[in-house]
Amino acid sequence: MFSFKQRNNTLSALSALTLSLILAACGGQDSKTAANSATPTAAPPVQAASVSADTTVFSGKRQDYTITKVTNAGISGFIVSDTRAGGTSVTLASNIKNIQFSDFHVNLSIGDKANSLSATSLNSLIDLYVAFFNRVPDADGLAYWIDQIKAGMSDDQIADSFYLVALQSPTLTGYTSGMSNDDFIRIIYKNVLGRSGATAPTTLEIDYWSSQLKTGTTKGHIVRAMLVAAREYANDPTWSWVPALLNNKLNVANYFAVQQGLNYNSLDDNISKTMAIAAAVTSTSTTAALDLIGVNDSNLNLSSSIGTPESLANICTVDGKKKWVRSHLDDVYLWYRDIIDVPPAQYSTAEDYFTALLVRSKDRFSFTSEQGSIDSYFQSGEDVSYGYSLVREGSKIRVRYVQPGSPADVAQIKRGTTLVSVDNGSLGSYINDTQYNALYPTKSESHSFQVQDGSSASRNVTMTAVTVTTSPVLQNQVLNVNGKKVGYMVFTDHIRTAESPLISSIRKFQQSGIDDLVLDLRYNGGGYLYIANELSAMIGGSKVTNRIFEQLQFNDKHADMTADNVSYFYDTDTSNRFLPTLNLPRVFVITGSNTCSASESIINGLTPFMKVILIGDTTCGKPYGFIQTNNCTTAYFAIQFAGVNALAKGDYTNGFTPACYVPDDLNHELGNVSESRLSAALTYVSTGACPTIAAGVAAAPPLQFSPIVDKDPHPWRNIKLLK
Repeated sequence: MFSFKQRNNTLSALSALTLSLILAACGGQDSKTAANSATPTAAPPVQAASVSADTTVFSGKRQDYTITKVTNAGISGFIVSDTRAGGTSVTLASNIKNIQFSDFHVNLSIGDKANSLSATSLNSLIDLYVAFFNRVPDADGLAYWIDQIKAGMSDDQIADSFYLVALQSPTLTGYTSGMSNDDFIRIIYKNVLGRSGATAPTTLEIDYWSSQLKTGTTKGHIVRAMLVAAREYANDPTWSWVPALLNNKLNVANYFAVQQGLNYNSLDDNISKTMAIAAAVTSTSTTAALDLIGVNDSNLNLSSSIGTPESLANICTVDGKKKWVRSHLDDVYLWYRDIIDVPPAQYSTAEDYFTALLVRSKDRFSFTSEQGSIDSYFQSGEDVSYGYSLVREGSKIRVRYVQPGSPADVAQIKRGTTLVSVDNGSLGSYINDTQYNALYPTKSESHSFQVQDGSSASRNVTMTAVTVTTSPVLQNQVLNVNGKKVGYMVFTDHIRTAESPLISSIRKFQQSGIDDLVLDLRYNGGGYLYIANELSAMIGGSKVTNRIFEQLQFNDKHADMTADNVSYFYDTDTSNRFLPTLNLPRVFVITGSNTCSASESIINGLTPFMKVILIGDTTCGKPYGFIQTNNCTTAYFAIQFAGVNALAKGDYTNGFTPACYVPDDLNHELGNVSESRLSAALTYVSTGACPTIAAGVAAAPPLQFSPIVDKDPHPWRNIKLLK
């Protein structure tokens, strides 16, 4: 699970001064700062005389002012503005490093110090404040420990130092020198991970970590390891609240100490109030903690002119969300250097601002969605709908496929059915917003339709949208083609619930001894990359064992993530059960313009190791992917990485070209051997070539301005998502 280093160079003793620095100001308060910690009594004018060469005092509370960081000719400075009636603005001299208010002391240099560390190292340091003292750090104390790291002090040494100090105040921290290893582990679960009572650790969990202490691992290192381990449960349905709690505390701490540079003016407040702030954080909200801080200066982020996503997260005002959006894109967006800034005030929502900042010359995929809807879909396949998939064909709107058991299925709507009208309004070459919303409702509601099945007379049906559970594998069957057994599978969505039916389908094909496989991905827009990996591994078998499936490449700010994201073909599923394999020399993939993202990863990932024959139309061309990032109930999907295969090939922005161009055939059901694309694949199986009638015939492109094409009701189905 984890490898632990033996204790080395751990501080054996700490001076009384250092102890007080860690526990109280945590390292940053020297005699000069202590002298300045009394509440200023200076009367107006607004700017009083400096109490030291690098400190300026203002008479009001911090919330009475805004602090604006400005840069001229590469030199950074600050403007302090009194927001009270008749207040004025003061430009600080370049040597000023601290501002004293009646309630807070602001460390203006903390941003530069924080930026001197990697985000991982800085966050690990902040975590230790939470772990050992249940508090957020003050800016001065954080600056002190950043200096210690820069001077060569290791993370383990700092953690061990914090533990020794925690022992000095057991009533505050709960740590005592006489506690057993088991009790020590229990208090970490309680104080650090929020697990007590009904969620208290099991004996097995305690024994695991306790055993590490018995081998000589230091307590500081154990705490750090448990913090790392806890965050690996971010997507766990039972324990995801634990890393959410830790990350929310981290966000508040970054806001308090790094973005705002805050310190309380008395040592007692610097302990008690920062502990109260940490205690107010929950796994679902930081609002109460931010209210306790009471400083809401959106002009200031000392660590960046843009800000860090961590420090700006969960500030759910319109301006707060916009600031987070800009910071998030600056941090993770693959093309962050190409962003052209636009005035945020021009956009009424953070979502619109996000869209305006995207680099559209390179990016036609990034999007936002309501968090609840997308979580429900990718975790359980649930979506409010009628259960059909539509496409425009000329002036007609036709059905591509229907989910079994859905309202459309109950209404006997089939593949190829034409929707003639909705609510007595004709559906022609143009549909208005009212009709569109009726075709794609977002809540349970009923609408009347006139439909036509093939050449039959039209009929009227009424459908009520409900929560439909997607069947990601619509069908699997074994076809007999001139004495050969050919497996055929229609796979539509890379969602969590696809794992089991995919494994069952491949096992069925394996037991049937198929000679070839036709994988129908024509309507599969992608989803979870690990699902694509599992399916590819089952198809490739021994040929791909211990081989690279995909290497993810992030922007240059996250070289560590690029190094860590080399994905090998899996041999087990998410429950560590061995996957069935086919070991076929080739695979036929039916493709279309909706074959996208994770589906294209299957094609690209298998190509170095076996023959991949495409039948249909050019794929969508998306070698990019996302990591879903949530803020204030909105899920943001900014392109964060590109993917390449074992041969470092991944530049398929124009899509993969099929060996046989074959138009889609809505006049036959999927799986019918007369359906044009399946028929072409079966012909290739028998003859080794495309059917003559399909050679050189390209499928007609979708109408570029069709509302069915351009106003996609589910953009989140066309993604490559890193879980």
